[in-house]
This record gives sequence, structure tokens and C-alpha cells, in this order.
Amino acid sequence: MSEGTPKGERPSRVTAEHALKLAAHVTDRDRRIAVECYEQHVLTTDQIKRLYFPGLRGATRRLHTLYELRVLDRFRPIRPRGEGTAPYHWVLDEAGALIVADHKGISRSELHYSHADALGLAASRNLTHHVESNEFFTRLAVESSRAGGLLSEWYGVRTLAHLFGNASVPDGYGVLTMPRRASLHLLLELDRGTEASRVLRKKAEGYARTLPHSSLRDLRPVVILAVPSERRARTAVAAVAGTGAPIAVAVWSAASRTPVLSIAQTAAREGPAKTLRRSADQEPPADSATPPSE
Repeated sequence: MSEGTPKGERPSRVTAEHALKLAAHVTDRDRRIAVECYEQHVLTTDQIKRLYFPGLRGATRRLHTLYELRVLDRFRPIRPRGEGTAPYHWVLDEAGALIVADHKGISRSELHYSHADALGLAASRNLTHHVESNEFFTRLAVESSRAGGLLSEWYGVRTLAHLFGNASVPDGYGVLTMPRRASLHLLLELDRGTEASRVLRKKAEGYARTLPHSSLRDLRPVVILAVPSERRARTAVAAVAGTGAPIAVAVWSAASRTPVLSIAQTAAREGPAKTLRRSADQEPPADSATPPSE
């Protein structure tokens, strides 16, 4: 902690002295968490726990320490009356920005990060979209690990904005590695049923134009268009048909019990323009991740 800052209190600003002392307090896992919060914008306590900790108690204790060190900051979104208290949502803080910049070998200014913007997510209409997109990949990480595989890479919109330029940017990009199978490159397009079918078609046409000329062109990525209902799936399949985009439509939402690993593997096997369904009342297999209780 900075000189004059009592134990258990966050420093009001990150001084050079505080930055130097971080090295004695921060672990490799802490650095990975900081990088993940930067890349994905925001992660809930449960998502971080599933990625990096064996239990909730240890995750909560360590996250509080990172909060005190100003590696991370946190907020609780306001919920309607009667829906209880929202879980903590974690974003990068000023000391964390220094850690991420060091990890990337760039200057702090090159991160294009603002603490105010990070906290601004609390009131952003995009918050739920970010959290649900991250839920897909955190579940995929857990499910693939339990099945003997690995989500070996995961990138958010910060990296994807560089890959796709001015084109429509996916909500996430992951590389799934499973035993005795070629690595599967997945792009997630999360749809909440709020856009007209012409918008879905325009996005599909954008993927058809962009992917063959992107750095992903030789990796044969599959775009999973996740939609909230069977009715929306029918609309989506019709909208993307004939565009030439490698899109598979999947019925999935954060409230779903559908294992995302099976969605990813079916998408790779069946190819584009398919609707990947699973009965909502069907129990997931034993190696699937348990949806968060928060």
C-alpha cells in the first residue's frame, strides 16, 4: 500500500511508490485476471471464480485484496425491486492498467483505457450484453476442461476491433482445443432478439466479406449466432441463408442450461446455416458447467 494508507483502505491514487510495491503483492494469477478484465471489459465474481479459483470463498478473498490494491474496481448493477442484490462486477483499475501495459510491453497510454469509462459500464445499456457474452466463454472454459480439453485462447472486443477494423465486430473469439481433434476457432455473435432480420443479414454479409481477408482466413472459424428462442432461430436462419458466411445459429442464453461445449462441437460438425437445438428441460451432461447462482 502507499505510505500513509491504512491497511484495508484503497489508496486515493496510484503513486510511483504504490506501483513499485505491487510486484511484492501481485501473483501470476492476479496478472491474468487483470488482463482478462481489460480484454473482456467486465467479469462477475462467479465468472472469475470459475476461471481461476477452486471455490467462491478464496475467489472473494483474493478479489477483495485486488480491490484494495487498485488492481481491480467493482460495482453492483441496480436490480428492480424484488430481484435481490446483483453480484459484484469487476473492471480494471489504475494499478491494474499498469500491470496490463507491462504484460503487453507497451506504455500505459497505449492501452486506450480509462478508469472512468470502465466504471461507466455500470450504467451502460451494453452491460448485460458484455456479461452474457463472457458467460458463454467462461462456461466453455469450464466444460472443455472437464472434458479433457482447453479453451486455449479467448479474446474480447478490444482485440477483435483490431482484427476486424471498421467491419461488424464479434462479441468474442475463442480457440477450443479438444483431445484428438483439430483446434476449433469460434466467433460469438450474441443476439437478444432486438434487431430486425435485415440487420442480421447485413452482419452475415459482413462476415462473408471480411473473414476471407482477415488474419483468421486460414483458421476456418465458425461464427455461432446465439439467439434466445426457437422462433428467433427460424428468423435468424432465414436471414443469414445464402450469404456465404460460416454461421451456425444456436438457441442459447445465459439463463439456459444448454452446454456450450456441445453447441461449439455441433457447430463445427454440422457447419453453417444450421439451427443447433437442445430441449430446455433436458439435463446437461455431468461434465457441463453449472450456470451461476448469482
